[in-house]
Amino acid sequence: MTRRKCLVLGAGGLVGQRLQQRLVNHPMFEIVAVAGSPSSADKQLSSIPWRLDEIRPDLPELLVIDANGPNLTQHCQSLGVEVAFSGLPSSIALSVEQVLVDGGITVYSNSSAYRRKPNIPMIIPEINPHHNYSSKHYCATNCTLIPLALPVAAIAKLSTVVSVKMRSEQALSGAGWQLLFDQQALSGNVNPNIDGEADKTSAELLHVLGSMENQLVTPAKLSLDINCERVARRDGHQVFVTLKTQKPLELTEIIDQLQDLDIGYELPSKPRQAIHLVDRVNPDDHLWSDGENFSSKPSPSNDLKTGMAIVIGDLSVEGDTVSFHAYSHNTIRGAAGGLVYLAEFLLTENS
Repeated sequence: MTRRKCLVLGAGGLVGQRLQQRLVNHPMFEIVAVAGSPSSADKQLSSIPWRLDEIRPDLPELLVIDANGPNLTQHCQSLGVEVAFSGLPSSIALSVEQVLVDGGITVYSNSSAYRRKPNIPMIIPEINPHHNYSSKHYCATNCTLIPLALPVAAIAKLSTVVSVKMRSEQALSGAGWQLLFDQQALSGNVNPNIDGEADKTSAELLHVLGSMENQLVTPAKLSLDINCERVARRDGHQVFVTLKTQKPLELTEIIDQLQDLDIGYELPSKPRQAIHLVDRVNPDDHLWSDGENFSSKPSPSNDLKTGMAIVIGDLSVEGDTVSFHAYSHNTIRGAAGGLVYLAEFLLTENS
């Protein structure tokens, strides 16, 4: 398989480094350029502080490009870059991603800057592949949405979902690497408020569950009660969900449907099962799931499946009311891993 040459937008941030980690040995992509902030530009990539718990992989020796530089697209074109993976902050992504798209480079973005915008598909492969159409710009979703949307979408295949109530407990890493080095936050003194998170999660859930005609998405219509909070956990977003369906359901049919959520073919980052069912979620032990097994010593550069499954426990049903807890790795499936998986899916679907 010919590996497509790619640019990683993000040198020192958590998502950018997760992208580097996941792409360094990827069978479909080859890192030939990394761009970052002006403070990182013109430095050796190996000199940028490594923020992740796992050791820095054997990345190529590259000089970091200024993501804001006027010659970014031309430089990438000279290197034969076909694909860019963006872990940029939204304020920067807004201009940089469009410049690359205008230069003919396909951008897969983890940024919220272009989510739900016209002509820019936002897709979770297991949920809304019907939103796919040919584009040079694609978006992944908010990290908090992932452990909520996959089980809700699965249950919606059994009966129309009329309401969803969710409370989240979100990891420090969801706010960037700085909190992971903040001793007060690590000791439990963390601001629980996450501005705009509930609104983003709500809007994106309705979007991915919506219908599409002529490349325009009509959001789903259901009642939502979403609350999001930050907690003193390094990684992993956990959600506590109660939903109501139009007709009563049985626990056995829900379990069967959750285990049947699949895109139908193999990809490097696709988990062995999208949803990993357990009796009760344990945030310490269940962070790294490939859909069948949990890893205590993950190697994300070599095992692209671990950390990609959603773990669901405390599942119960009473008539038309379904309750569950769900957990996922926010910087893997919820960010960099999910974005690379999306690129794998779209390149396969569009080929």
